[in-house]
Amino acid sequence: MKKYIYLATSAFLLFAFASCNDELEQIPLSQGTTENFYANQNDFIQARNATYSVAFHGAGTYGYANRVLNLSETRSDNLYATTTASRDWEGINGFFTSISSVSYINEAYTSNYNAIYKANQLLEKIDEKGNEIFTDHLAKASMAAEARFLRAFCYFDLIRWFGKVPLIDRTVTAQEAATIGRSPVADIYNLIISDLELAIPDLSPSYDAANYGRVTKYGAKALLGLVYMTRSSPTYGIDGAMLGLNEWDKAYKQLNDIKTSGLFVFGTDYASIFKVEGNNNKENILTIPYTQNISTPVGGNFMVEVGYQPYFSSVGIDSNQGSLEARPISTEFLAQFDANDKRKAQCIATSYTVASGTYKGSYTLPVFTKYIDPARYGNGREDWGVDFMVIRYTDVLMMMAECTLHGGGGTQADVDAIVNQVRTRAGIAANASNITLDQLFLERRKEFFSEGTRWFDLIRSGKAVTTMNAWRATEDTGKRIQEITNNSLLYPIPLQEILSVPGLYEQNLGYD
Repeated sequence: MKKYIYLATSAFLLFAFASCNDELEQIPLSQGTTENFYANQNDFIQARNATYSVAFHGAGTYGYANRVLNLSETRSDNLYATTTASRDWEGINGFFTSISSVSYINEAYTSNYNAIYKANQLLEKIDEKGNEIFTDHLAKASMAAEARFLRAFCYFDLIRWFGKVPLIDRTVTAQEAATIGRSPVADIYNLIISDLELAIPDLSPSYDAANYGRVTKYGAKALLGLVYMTRSSPTYGIDGAMLGLNEWDKAYKQLNDIKTSGLFVFGTDYASIFKVEGNNNKENILTIPYTQNISTPVGGNFMVEVGYQPYFSSVGIDSNQGSLEARPISTEFLAQFDANDKRKAQCIATSYTVASGTYKGSYTLPVFTKYIDPARYGNGREDWGVDFMVIRYTDVLMMMAECTLHGGGGTQADVDAIVNQVRTRAGIAANASNITLDQLFLERRKEFFSEGTRWFDLIRSGKAVTTMNAWRATEDTGKRIQEITNNSLLYPIPLQEILSVPGLYEQNLGYD
């Protein structure tokens, strides 16, 4: 596998870890500040890349990919993640009410706000110095569009996890931040939609290989479509990202623009979707690239989150990739697959053998293997050169089908055709007709497992609480999962933020 090393002078430095640590980190309230720099165009490029880095790769150990596997996949009925050990993810899967200090929750809040600050700062400096620094107006407009997208991306991520959060659309001092409370979700949506609508016209439809990973016009349209779908979902009576609006037609339009662009292709082989990278993978719409480095790990480690060391050893990767406290796939989920479903056969390991070493033996604990590719393993558990697809073309097609079933556009025949296309690729007879929303969500569950979408799909279905409690009744034989309520659909505001300025934030209902 070719190892790509991005240099500070390259057109696109997605992995500018050094620069992203040198800039001001204003919010969350518990974070400190440093000075900025914007003296020339290269400074702007590095600032943009640092914003990407924090928004996608996080401000610490985890990135967006790790986040959705920990907070969405592990929260869902796809995994029965209980253990006799003390692991942060057990409280996530078990719906514990005392999880406000869990590292995964802290990371989701901290990384998003650090990226939002960087985007705010970049936009302000473009306004202040852009005409002086940039000789190319289009380059300046594109950079501002990328900053707006990243701000919208992070705010959307925040409200899906936490509901109401502070709305910061400009750089502020620590003293100012300490006076800003949580804003209504509707106000944050106004900024998200405005940012995306302003960004889309100035974003490129595609990029060359050197700039792969920068958001395109169609990546922004995919996110905007998902924003409209989430706003249209049932509210469950909580202050979450679901507003019960009927904007399925708006979502459908954005998604259909992606389809009619002709730039994306429905992959013919399921397993290959997760093996082919870069511009050669026409399923990629919004992707987070990772690279591996021979000497210094700069890759990703998200596949470790739902992995299992004996499986890694069985495919020749003996360095530590995770403990024996695996997150087993739920029995109920495995039972959903037809016997000949290629998705299960290709991307779930149900039996494997380690020939020698510490883990020598045969194993039958089922694990997700979708993103585990030994050919792209680098130097240690945090150095996998495996890209993570945030939104892929199949997702866009199936989201369009969802909009259609809500009356947003298209026909029942379109829905049936999309589902049959997905099933045909999976090796299942293409005989679907009159597909319902329940059937569509089941097909999505089998299509997108271990991609971090399941929790959000459950919420959009309007049946998250009833589905999860029914699953709990049959799956939770160890009685480790607490009853799920509407309040469980949001995570708690991190305790470190609650304590930073006592009385400024109220904790989400249902949490200690």
